[in-house]
Amino acid sequence: MITVLVKFKISDELNLKTLKEKFIETSVLYVDVEGLLRKNYIADTENGFAGGVYTFSTIENAKKWFTEDRIKWITERFSKPEIEYYESPVIVDNEKNKIIS
Repeated sequence: MITVLVKFKISDELNLKTLKEKFIETSVLYVDVEGLLRKNYIADTENGFAGGVYTFSTIENAKKWFTEDRIKWITERFSKPEIEYYESPVIVDNEKNKIIS
């Protein structure tokens, strides 16, 4: 599995309530993305950052999602994102009470 960390600067005017509204508005985009197992939206309004943590089944699915058009969309909506890809050899899933490897 692959974990993708996406982080971008946000304006000082964005508070957590407004960010949450924006995130809920876009959340439907992620419902049927090929290979996407989970997306967690993240926010640090105190330090001016927001983004997402994604878990994909494969690196191919992750990179297929983060196209130039997707990066442009994020940039236009917020700012240019930093995107980092990580192998996730083991995941602890307490909701399903299982270790995934």
